[in-house]
Amino acid sequence: MSVIDDVRESESLGRDFLVWLWFRSETMAGSFQLQDREEAELWFEGKVTLQSEGDRGVETVVCTGENVRIREARFALGEGKKLTRAKIHLRAGDNEWVFELDSTWMNFHSLKTPRVFREKGEDPDALFYERTFLVEKLLSMMDQIFGGYVEARLSPAWDMEELPALMNWIREGMK
Repeated sequence: MSVIDDVRESESLGRDFLVWLWFRSETMAGSFQLQDREEAELWFEGKVTLQSEGDRGVETVVCTGENVRIREARFALGEGKKLTRAKIHLRAGDNEWVFELDSTWMNFHSLKTPRVFREKGEDPDALFYERTFLVEKLLSMMDQIFGGYVEARLSPAWDMEELPALMNWIREGMK
């Protein structure tokens, strides 16, 4: 089995994760508890891409705007289109990251880290190390959020509470 076949077998996990993130960002104020009692706020803004495969090939819906609660994106989700990419803002403390997350490979695109300043007389390499630290911090936070998703999916409460609430949220988006 090739790597591509492996991805095709597991690609729904990334799509489902993105839908769950969108759902949680709207219903739980995007608040996620991280390790060491740190809290992160996550929200979708700017662009979401949804796709479906049908008799006529792949259909893609791209919705852009300040507020991804826009009717078209939620309606497309309710019509069975799969969320494949989204622009996400993540804030922890005074830092904010903006990036697009691809559901197939779970790749980060167009990553903007918090601004890094160089003090006069500071080692020029310090900017590189600070930026690397900020990228690693983002990856760690997203790993923790993804871990929370996996725990939720594997818990008995998923079928009784979380999934019905998520499906209701999708249905509400079609109104």
